[in-house]
Amino acid sequence: MACRPSSRTASPSAARQVNAPTAIDSFIQGASRLPVMPKATVRLLELLESPDCTARELAEVIETEPALAVRLLKLANSPFYGQRGRIASVARAVVVLGAKTIRSLAMAVWTHTLKAQMRSADEMRLMLPLLQHGLATGVTAQLLVEKTNRALADDAFMAGLLHDIGRVALVAQLGTRYQGYILEPALRDRVPLHAMEATVLGFDHRALGARLMAAWGLPGFLATVAERHHDAGLVPDKQDVVAAVALADACATALGFNLAAEIHRPSQDGIAAFYGLGDELVMNEFLESCTDWIRMFNDALDGP
Repeated sequence: MACRPSSRTASPSAARQVNAPTAIDSFIQGASRLPVMPKATVRLLELLESPDCTARELAEVIETEPALAVRLLKLANSPFYGQRGRIASVARAVVVLGAKTIRSLAMAVWTHTLKAQMRSADEMRLMLPLLQHGLATGVTAQLLVEKTNRALADDAFMAGLLHDIGRVALVAQLGTRYQGYILEPALRDRVPLHAMEATVLGFDHRALGARLMAAWGLPGFLATVAERHHDAGLVPDKQDVVAAVALADACATALGFNLAAEIHRPSQDGIAAFYGLGDELVMNEFLESCTDWIRMFNDALDGP
C-alpha cells in the first residue's frame, strides 16, 4: 500500500533547516584566505592525470612559473633523491624522476610558499610549525613506505605533506584567533587539537582538509589520509599509506615538528612493529635518520 503524504506541510523554517549549510560549508563560503594553488601547479596536476602527457609538456608548464622551476631543480639535485649526475633542466628532471615525484615536488614547493601569506610575526609563529610538520611527515612517510613498497613512496610523501592541510587552512583563515580559541585551550585542557577544533568550530582540520583536496581535484587517497590519519587500529598491510602517515605524523611530532607537540598522542606501536621499528633503539636510530633527511629537504627548499 502506498504511503500517504502527511497532511502537515513543513514550515518554512523547517525547510530552511533541512537545506541549511553545515558548519564546514559556512566556514568555506565565508573564508577569504584559504590556500590557493598557483595556476601552473593546477595545470601541472591536470596534465599528470592524463596518460598522454609528455615530459616536454610538463616541463613547459613548470617553466611558466620561474620560482617553481628553480625550487624543483634544487630539490631534484638534493641528496634526498641521490642522483649520480647533476640534473640541469626541468625537462631532464621530469624524465629522470618521473611524474609522481614531480607532482610531489611541485606540491612541496607550493606549501612552502604559504608562509608568505602570513600577516604578522604572530601568525608566522603558528604557520611555520605546521608547514615544517607537513614536510617532516611527508619525508618520514616516504622513508617508512620504502621499507615495504617502494612503488608507493611518492604517494606516501605527498599524503604526509598534505595530511594536515586543513589545519594550515584554518590558521590561514583564522590567524591568531586559532591560537586564542583553539591552541591555548587545547594546551590548557591537554586535549588534542582536532578535538578542540571540533568543539569550537563544529568540524576539524581532517574534514576541512579532505573537502579542500576534493575541491582541488587531487587524487582521492589524499582525502582519505586527511580524514583518517588519527584513526585507531589502522592495519598497515591493508591501509599502507594511511598507516604510514599516521606513524610519520607521530614521529614528526616527537621530533618537535608540530604545533602543541607536548600534548600526548596515542602510540602507534602496531604500525611501528610492521615497519621493523618496534625496538626503542631501532626507532631512535630511524628518527635520527629522518631528522637528517628532513633538514636536507628543507635546506633545498629554503636555499637561494
